Amino acid sequence: MTPLEETDADRRRGLLADKALSLDLVSALAGDRPLTEAEKNFLADLEMSRGLRFFSDILYSITHQYFSPEVAEELWTDVLRHKHALSKTLGRNVRVAVAALDYLSNITGNMVSATLVGEAHIHELVGLSLRDALTGLFNHAYFYQQVDSEAKRYVRYGSLVSLVLIDIDDFKAVNDTYGHREGDRILAAMGITLVHLARDSDICCRYGGEEFAVILPLTDTHEAGVIANRMRLDLTERVHDGRTVTVSIGVASCGKETTTYQSLVEKADAALYQAKRSGKNRVVVAVDGEV
Repeated sequence: MTPLEETDADRRRGLLADKALSLDLVSALAGDRPLTEAEKNFLADLEMSRGLRFFSDILYSITHQYFSPEVAEELWTDVLRHKHALSKTLGRNVRVAVAALDYLSNITGNMVSATLVGEAHIHELVGLSLRDALTGLFNHAYFYQQVDSEAKRYVRYGSLVSLVLIDIDDFKAVNDTYGHREGDRILAAMGITLVHLARDSDICCRYGGEEFAVILPLTDTHEAGVIANRMRLDLTERVHDGRTVTVSIGVASCGKETTTYQSLVEKADAALYQAKRSGKNRVVVAVDGEV
């Protein structure tokens, strides 16, 4: 994947960002309400930074369908022209979302079976598509998108980032002994604990099966190790017969020898494997250069 390439997961995430190009802002840009000075400045900066992708972003915020930068600017102009024509014909303002869906569905055929839904519902659906159903944590696909982004930020700007990989000890035995419902309860409980332990900037994910991953932006190796030990203690769960279920944790950070998400994950995974081999219920922090 080239640095300029974007996936649909990137675009969905953009809808939830603090400075998202929201449907309300696009509607204001189209003239459905006045723009504030702050909004005008934000849009001008965004158009300058995004180039022709700005128009792809606009259409995506309305339709949740991707249109390439090569065609998006012309489509946006056509949508505005269609909005003006509809408004003149009907004698009232037709909002840009309605005009866009009508134009792209009924005139150009770019969209099939389009449906208008509220923006709040859209945000809910986008959020659900990025989360694991059992634990409520971000899912495996979102994890890889974010850890890749953080590793690239480290290379470009030197922003520290650490990764914590967590594996529940002897989880197969837990499922075999107490049943999968109890196993699911433990997974869900640990997911809740991780969220409570996490700082605002941390990204908690279900990595897969009985594994969790926590991305720690702006966190060095030492601090990540301290956080991981706190996680190890707080993630301890008890089953109904009093048995303790523990976790093993591997920690790694981007550094001179670790500049890609692949190498960061590999290094954290190797540390986790060492924690397992060393007796479980412990944290191993990898040293840069060791994989």
